[in-house]
Amino acid sequence: MVVIRNTKQNLINDIGKNYFSKLYDFAGIIGYSIEEDEEIKLEFNPDRPDLFSFYALKSAMKIFYDGDYPIKPALHKMESLLKVDKSMESERPFAMSFIARGKPLGKYYKHIIDYQERLHDTAGKSRKKMAIGIHDMDKITPPFKFIMKRKKEISFTTYDNFHGTAEEILVNHDKGKQYGNLIKSKTSVPVILDSAGDVLSMPPIINGIKSRIGENTSNIFFDITGTDYNAVLHALYLFAYEMTFIGYSVSIPEITGKGKKYDWREINLSRGEIKKVMGIEPESTVMLLRKMGYRCEIASNGYHVKVPGNRIDVMGPVDLIEDIAKAYGYDNIEEKMLVTSGTGYPYIDNDYNRIISDILISLNYQEVKTFVLNSGEFYRDTGYAGNVNIENPKSLDYSIIRDKIFPGLLNILSINRRRSLPVKIFEIGDVIVSGIQESHLCILFNNSRASYSDIYSVMEYLISRTAGRNFRVDQAEMPEMIKGRGGKIIINDIYSGVIGEMNPAVFTNFGVQNPVAFVEINLESLFSGIK
Repeated sequence: MVVIRNTKQNLINDIGKNYFSKLYDFAGIIGYSIEEDEEIKLEFNPDRPDLFSFYALKSAMKIFYDGDYPIKPALHKMESLLKVDKSMESERPFAMSFIARGKPLGKYYKHIIDYQERLHDTAGKSRKKMAIGIHDMDKITPPFKFIMKRKKEISFTTYDNFHGTAEEILVNHDKGKQYGNLIKSKTSVPVILDSAGDVLSMPPIINGIKSRIGENTSNIFFDITGTDYNAVLHALYLFAYEMTFIGYSVSIPEITGKGKKYDWREINLSRGEIKKVMGIEPESTVMLLRKMGYRCEIASNGYHVKVPGNRIDVMGPVDLIEDIAKAYGYDNIEEKMLVTSGTGYPYIDNDYNRIISDILISLNYQEVKTFVLNSGEFYRDTGYAGNVNIENPKSLDYSIIRDKIFPGLLNILSINRRRSLPVKIFEIGDVIVSGIQESHLCILFNNSRASYSDIYSVMEYLISRTAGRNFRVDQAEMPEMIKGRGGKIIINDIYSGVIGEMNPAVFTNFGVQNPVAFVEINLESLFSGIK
């Protein structure tokens, strides 16, 4: 998942009150979720990177609601200013660029820096596949050259005033320490030089001070370099279109190779394909495709559809049909009975979960579901022991698999701080502990005087209905518990979970003010006792 966020007032100022009011309606069409608290937070599936900013979202809404269909190309043509030396073939062989011109950046300065890092984390896989440099064009003179130079011999000053050789920057600068391992060569580094021979950047590590941008910059040169052609191509079009969305005139060199006709590439869509996937072919298919940002014309056997360069998610006819269905409205498609080859039967673990769920609901507890993926920061004060990281996360907010459930329930409390007390919630779900997948149950009681006895009585009743009464709680010191107010649950002499009053340092970190008592238990210990 990818999350974008801003305050309500800033959003109204940036995209206008009219489009702000359409965010919720458009969410039902596109499929993103919205949370509104101190900030407006939008959460996207990774399949729509073209919408990972509020300015891009505004542009999509203008097309959908106002009929502002794209007619002329958004990007202008220009001669290439960046020459790639043959020495780059084994290091970072792909390089593209574009120029954006307009008014001084002002408030957009922070946005394009944030957007740059978002692309680094997503399309660039933390700069492994692609990295972006942003330069003040008025301070430098083309043509620019992308070349390998010996790291002990070339020196420059970084954008944040660190001066030294490339080798010293790699060893001593924070960015060098963080990304230096991405450079394969042991003796040389990739650099972009201007016509005066000055270093503009050392991809994928850091930019130089000569071309540093600021709020007064109005003429901007972007370089996109990498080891993966598609990652570089996609980042080029995503960023180029983003600059048009905030009002800049963008010029782009002729693209060579397999991406030569990527912007407004043509996909032929037959009527039979639409009916096979959707079940129907809407009469207004042409207008539906135009509302989703495509150019579309009727052909003899279907439609000629042209796809803009920033729609990197569109790979074939099925992606177009999905957008037709979204614009048409899934609720407007008539339901039909599915034809199956057999009859299903319940999964036994689901039956066990239902029994536990029914017991807790009878005690006035409400079942919730939280995310399996979260960030390392999310588990900072609870101790993470899952040892499972997503290798290429679309967002660092969702980069590790949870090893416990209660932090997610604390987040539920934080979101619902205005709800009256007590709050009684539970979740049944999977976690990974030290590389091993387990099913856990977490029950959480939040009240002005939540105590150990409150949660113990619930656990005692649940275990008596499932695993019998052969259990005990051994007192233990744990960072998530108040000292002397919690312990380990032992069922049939096997460690099965934890119970107690939560340490205020943990729940206040999530913005929860009132005391919390909870139990988290491995369900296998309970399943064994269910008849």
